[in-house]
Amino acid sequence: MPEFRKSGFTVMALAVALLVPVACSPGGDVAQAPASVPAASVPANPPRPADCAPAPAADPTTAEGWLGITAATPDDVGLVVDDGRGAVVSHAPGAQMPIASAAKVVHVAAYGRAVAEGRLRPDEQVRVGDWENWYLAADAGAHVGALDALGIPRDGLQGALDPNRTVTLQQVVAAMVQFSDNAAADLLRDRLGDQELVGAAASGGWRDLDLPSELGAQLALVRPQEAPPLSAPRSVRGPAELAMAQRFASDPAYREDSRRRLAARAEDIEAFLLESERWARSTSTGSAAQLAGLWRAVISGSFGPGADVARAELEPDAPRPDGQVRAIKGGSFPGIGTMALSVRRPDGTIGIGVLLGRGFAPGTALDEVATGQLRLLVQAVEGPAARSRVLCAA
Repeated sequence: MPEFRKSGFTVMALAVALLVPVACSPGGDVAQAPASVPAASVPANPPRPADCAPAPAADPTTAEGWLGITAATPDDVGLVVDDGRGAVVSHAPGAQMPIASAAKVVHVAAYGRAVAEGRLRPDEQVRVGDWENWYLAADAGAHVGALDALGIPRDGLQGALDPNRTVTLQQVVAAMVQFSDNAAADLLRDRLGDQELVGAAASGGWRDLDLPSELGAQLALVRPQEAPPLSAPRSVRGPAELAMAQRFASDPAYREDSRRRLAARAEDIEAFLLESERWARSTSTGSAAQLAGLWRAVISGSFGPGADVARAELEPDAPRPDGQVRAIKGGSFPGIGTMALSVRRPDGTIGIGVLLGRGFAPGTALDEVATGQLRLLVQAVEGPAARSRVLCAA
């Protein structure tokens, strides 16, 4: 079976994945961070430059426009830029913001640790039908894109023609990272168990993780009468959404009914988009500092056993001509965009950037949002002039 590899920058999903991280499922002891791992944080900003230019116009599709959003609506942005050489600037680094598919770095880290400790094998065979038991076609083509990359024939958006075909567990993880396949993330959560994911996040300083159930969140949008209201706390919504996902995975009639309901709701695309924006604002959150901490732990190796396995999944591309190895993982909902970046340099330094944003028009092209966020992070991680502009906006 072919591996996922694309030329240029690390592949990410730039689609409207109707994904939401949800609260950890109840029951059992939750893995805790080692005592030596402090909670994620970033240092205070240096003094603001005296010669700051006026803030640019707000625009979620450009790098400069994100500076404008930060200045104009500061509650809608969480940002950390750490060049890995002593320069760190941030804006609301501890603010809890919707994180969308950027949360999948947690799954990658937990997978890496499980492989290193011998509890999972990358070459383990996974039946495609078992993978697709977690698949609802509300991911803007992420899953079918992964099938195409693997050379697996499919029936339109419905999934593989042959559910008995197999792929390796590593290929499922690659689909999750490079195509943002939500079904892959849910399968991996089910395979690993919640304690492993929460423990992996904590090893990077990310405490109190809102653990994603991507399918459960999608079902709560498609079957709202079965889910708690959006105003309910995550301690209520999380278990309910997880239960819906588990029923979907185990009950063929429920799966088929859910797929019919999705098609019916999507017939009025404008109403569905507005409803999705309201739903997205209620989704599970994390902070820019928490994401940055876990990324640095994995890329640097301080995460511990399995960091090399996880890093290989986050960095599928060859080094650039300058020797840098870059990795990205973004995510999006209507009105929400998230992006994380790492830059590993030949001199051993590692730059990290995270940008979490919300509040823009739900019809905004999300691929353009991702490009704008990524450009800002690359510029700021690599250049002092761009970091100064971030500091002016912050």
